[in-house]
Amino acid sequence: MTHPPPGKADSQVYRRENTVILLYSLNNFAKPLVSLLLFMCFLLVESNFSTLAGTGKGTLAGLVRDQNGSAISGAIVLVRHQVTGATLNVSTDATGMFRLDSLPEGTYLLQATALGFTQFVQPVTLTGNQPTAVSVALEPAGTRSASKTDEEIIQLKKQLAEANAKIDKLASLVEGLQAKATPALSFPGTGTPTEVAATALPSPAVPQSLTEQDKKSKAAQDDPKAIDALVKSKIQGGTFSGSEGLFKNDRIKIGGYADFRYVTRGLDDGFEIRANADEENPGQTDVTNFKRNTFSSPQLILGVAAAITDKLVFNSEIEFEFAGKEVEIEQMYLEYQFNKKFNLRGGIVIPPLGRFNLFHDSNLRDIITRPLVSTFVIPSTYKDAGIGANGQFKVGRKGLFTYEGYVVNGLRSDEGGEIAREAGLFETKGNNRFFDNNPQKSAVGRLTYSPFIGTEIGVSGYRGKHDNRGQYDLSIWAFDGKYTFRDFQIVGEYARAAIGRAPETEQELAAKRFLLSLPKGDYVNTFDFIDANINEPVFDKAARSTDGFYLEARYRFHPKWLTSRTTEDATIAPVFRFDQVNLDRSYPDFRFPLNMRRASYGLSIRPTEAATFNFTYHHDLKPGLLLRLPDGRPFPPYFTNLGVKGFSFGMAYAF
Repeated sequence: MTHPPPGKADSQVYRRENTVILLYSLNNFAKPLVSLLLFMCFLLVESNFSTLAGTGKGTLAGLVRDQNGSAISGAIVLVRHQVTGATLNVSTDATGMFRLDSLPEGTYLLQATALGFTQFVQPVTLTGNQPTAVSVALEPAGTRSASKTDEEIIQLKKQLAEANAKIDKLASLVEGLQAKATPALSFPGTGTPTEVAATALPSPAVPQSLTEQDKKSKAAQDDPKAIDALVKSKIQGGTFSGSEGLFKNDRIKIGGYADFRYVTRGLDDGFEIRANADEENPGQTDVTNFKRNTFSSPQLILGVAAAITDKLVFNSEIEFEFAGKEVEIEQMYLEYQFNKKFNLRGGIVIPPLGRFNLFHDSNLRDIITRPLVSTFVIPSTYKDAGIGANGQFKVGRKGLFTYEGYVVNGLRSDEGGEIAREAGLFETKGNNRFFDNNPQKSAVGRLTYSPFIGTEIGVSGYRGKHDNRGQYDLSIWAFDGKYTFRDFQIVGEYARAAIGRAPETEQELAAKRFLLSLPKGDYVNTFDFIDANINEPVFDKAARSTDGFYLEARYRFHPKWLTSRTTEDATIAPVFRFDQVNLDRSYPDFRFPLNMRRASYGLSIRPTEAATFNFTYHHDLKPGLLLRLPDGRPFPPYFTNLGVKGFSFGMAYAF
């Protein structure tokens, strides 16, 4: 039977905040307590001492000797609070010394027991913030038989074993509850993970002689999951693209996600599909409508993260698009984590322009298609090269304030990033990760406030020059929010962009007046007339202002027939989303191809939180004015899903 050495490290208990509960037992010393277990033990002890909240703390120390004054090592010293009944035990070291710190003041019953000696019992009164010393003298078994003493020790061992068994059971219960609670605190269908990253629980204490750096280094060496605390997955509100990791040790983690989908009528990724079709059918796509029912595998993402030191981390994300046709670096940065309030990050980053851009991964969505506002107003999957900082602050007892901001190359309107009314800001992400197209830099950032778990309000902003000469500004503002009540979740985002540009030409103004004069309904004319008089002067030019929003809601069920066959966190969620964008706010009402509205009704089945199978019916509302060709087709190259119904099926899995 071995016992831990006494001292502050193994006797700190009952701290009101940021407390580490170290329960040493006779049969469980070698097994470290994970942070969830520590947290549950804290809750149990906290409840026992709730009546003493706000009282002082005392220290109890002493020496255990035999009748000859010799120290007794390995003796068990147990104290029991006379009011709450809470107990704590510690063993003596080789010199017979023991010490218990941070005990709430009050009267305790002290019991000391050692093999071959009679039990010692004595009441002890502790006064707040005052040390109390006791001297314990144990007498040989004498008139009391050794078997009786042994029986008491065996009984004490049994009590300790039962307590440890209860703690292990509570730890398993906490892990199960945490797995079930994770879906209710996230928005897998909207690119929204847990609304607040889980607060790191305290780690087991180390001797005070170690420096803070030594403590963290030791914790990283002892904990095989240290990399998870340094680079959390997006499912947990972090930046790692993946789930638990395909490969992981305390320094390196490799994971990712992939998706496969079936989409009718070009509902999603219309511009990428058209760009690839252009390569295979040159000169044909300008006069072709994209009524395509398509199987596609848009993305395979590999994430690689590494803990270079306990403060310096590396995170990356490599994207293979359309079965490897395109390969890009989605993010690749170094971050020095000074503390929770300030971290310095530089490299290729995902700018915090709206929540959806941060959490756009397919496995996080219950509808496989992206919101329209996060495609045309905020260019979805916007990534950039730059440097910045992030951090978080506690506000009150439950509130959390976070910030993230960067100086970046910025979005661009040329050199592969043209702005046009028909595409909004979709193509502005261009080549910004390789070089800047003007001398000025851009700024982007996001502030969030979470009053309590399940609710979050965010505001984002972007501003920078977008043209080669650096003459015109591009500004984007976004507001996002989410709310969770048990299994009901709702999330939304609004974004508005202001685009600086040269004054309209006479041809553009004439085309605009012509469009505004047309009555509601279908306007039919030849391709050449519409292309020359409307398309080129209006739709191929940049708008001055665009905006849009989406609102999405779901309710997550946990049917036993599903959880019993898959995992405990399996869910089924009916989901609804409403989208609207206006690619030119100077056309105020919903009557042009520049306006899009979409209602989506879906069902997401998750055999586990990291995977989704979703089925969605989409209804794109027809605008009051639609341009058509003589054969009845909508005028290309616009999305032909205006006023039509479509269907999408998505499969996505993070690993």
